[in-house]
Amino acid sequence: MRRTLFSSAIALVGVVALVVIGAAGGAQAKKPALSATPVFKLHLKPSQEVPAVKGLKADAVGSVTFDLERSSAGVITSGEVIFYFNYSFPSTVNITGLHIHQAPKGSVAPPLVSSGVTTFTDSDGKGNVTTVVTGVAPATLQAILDNPRGYYVNLHTSVNPDGALREQMHNPKKR
Repeated sequence: MRRTLFSSAIALVGVVALVVIGAAGGAQAKKPALSATPVFKLHLKPSQEVPAVKGLKADAVGSVTFDLERSSAGVITSGEVIFYFNYSFPSTVNITGLHIHQAPKGSVAPPLVSSGVTTFTDSDGKGNVTTVVTGVAPATLQAILDNPRGYYVNLHTSVNPDGALREQMHNPKKR
């Protein structure tokens, strides 16, 4: 009898534990919020340009960040695009632009989102470009998020006006 009561008590504790765990897990879990700041980490290289830029020992490492505002339904209502790149060229460089283009790998297209960078000369070839772009259409931001591989970022120079450094965009990190 004592053994039966003890077994019953253990069984009751087990059932109560399962009910508590089930109640916690069975509660309506909130859907995680959509990131307000997806970050595309990129490494722009001359070998990724179309056609590839041969013999150029240069690169740019950085990110394109979307600082988004969303409606309660999760729809993008506005946003800023933040370009941040550290570049390195072997000597003096005239940078003429930094853009997002809509085209898959191996293809080229005109700029879709311009960073607003205008021509400037960097005498030692090493530096940073940081710009914030406002007024980008929410539909454009959503399209890039939906298919980042269909877009690329490149840095233009006076020697390579069609692009010196490039990388195809990919799924962003979320912060």
